[in-house]
Amino acid sequence: MPDAIRLRPPAPFDLELSPPGSKSLSNRALLLAALAEGSTTLTGLLEADDTRHMRACLTALGVSLRDAPDGALTVEGHAGRLRSPAGSIPTLFVGTAGTVARLLGAALAASPVHVVLDGTPRMRERPMAQLLDALTVQGARISPRGAPGFLPVEVGPAGPALRGGTIVLTRPDSSQIVSGVVVAATLAAAPTRIELPEGTPARPYVDMTLAVIEAFGGVAAWEDDRTLVVEPVPLRGRAYTIEPDASAASYPLGLAALYGSRCRIPALGRASLQGDVRFAEILGRMGAQVEQTEHETTVQGRGPLRGGDFDLTDMPDMTLTLAALAAHAQGPTRIRGVGILRHHESDRLAAMATELRKLGADVGEHPDGLSIEPPSDGPRRGVEVDTYDDHRMAMALSLVGDVIVRDPGCVAKTWPEYFSVLHKLGMVLADAR
Repeated sequence: MPDAIRLRPPAPFDLELSPPGSKSLSNRALLLAALAEGSTTLTGLLEADDTRHMRACLTALGVSLRDAPDGALTVEGHAGRLRSPAGSIPTLFVGTAGTVARLLGAALAASPVHVVLDGTPRMRERPMAQLLDALTVQGARISPRGAPGFLPVEVGPAGPALRGGTIVLTRPDSSQIVSGVVVAATLAAAPTRIELPEGTPARPYVDMTLAVIEAFGGVAAWEDDRTLVVEPVPLRGRAYTIEPDASAASYPLGLAALYGSRCRIPALGRASLQGDVRFAEILGRMGAQVEQTEHETTVQGRGPLRGGDFDLTDMPDMTLTLAALAAHAQGPTRIRGVGILRHHESDRLAAMATELRKLGADVGEHPDGLSIEPPSDGPRRGVEVDTYDDHRMAMALSLVGDVIVRDPGCVAKTWPEYFSVLHKLGMVLADAR
């Protein structure tokens, strides 16, 4: 991958596309398969940096993973808590993968292991304190190897199972913290009640965790809008198919909406476990024609998009896609409910505000989001935009059209072939500068 890629707007297209498997579902299924009894066959698994980190960590813990010729993966579960190899204390590297750091990290804290968990410099800045504190109160042995509340941490030496009971999480920094506690609770000695007096950000991701646990035979559910109950019953291996990634689908769907084109995503519709599948509704509110069945989504661009006021509390990962489209829209756009984006692969609100200003937009940053006044004559052409080693910044900014995207290789985190798709649409110029 070159250091920069020069893009141009696409000619009108009619595209049927299956994005890679969902990153969020892939890493949840990998982890739960490792905790389950018996074999699990995973189909449609994402092959990208985040899942490679999960696979590498599980392999280091002695979990057997076997690739099949048809692209499926077989996982031999540990029938409960994970075990670390004998000998020296291994360091498990999570890269920038929050799902690995928080969900696998929680499972490790609930297991008789002795390991170090670490990540990239950016991952070391992402908040872990609420998760680590909750697990420590439950009996986990966790010691900081750096700043308290952040990676790296030492987990172990091995201790007893988590005790269960009541855990209170007030204003969690991420849905992954809630999901991590839920995963750990499946391995506890007694049932666990997780109280969320102020709710959880990005609740659909917590719902996804519950659904995958249920698919593996677990018992974890909402008792009411502020309380989760998890029963520590054995998980069972099974055949499990990963849906296409709804977050990734937002980029080709956004391209179609913006450039008067048509994009159809099969196997991804209203029945999806992913909250981001509802981004198609946002495109409809902006003026695109949207058809969404239980298992399919189609977007047809119908002229200029319209700005508006959008609350993305339940789909914060769609913020960057919407912000890039807002640079072309008629009228201002206000994005709300996404303050948690300050602590993702980059500070996504500050990063996108900076890049949209380069393109001529008037952007205001707010504690919970962005306000965007598009440039009157459209985004400036040929501007070099930075991606902050953040896959979603790179893919979202590609929607702008006539733009130079620096460090495009960061898309390997979740969609390594993304710019190959744009190349087939005629968007990638041979000269990157």
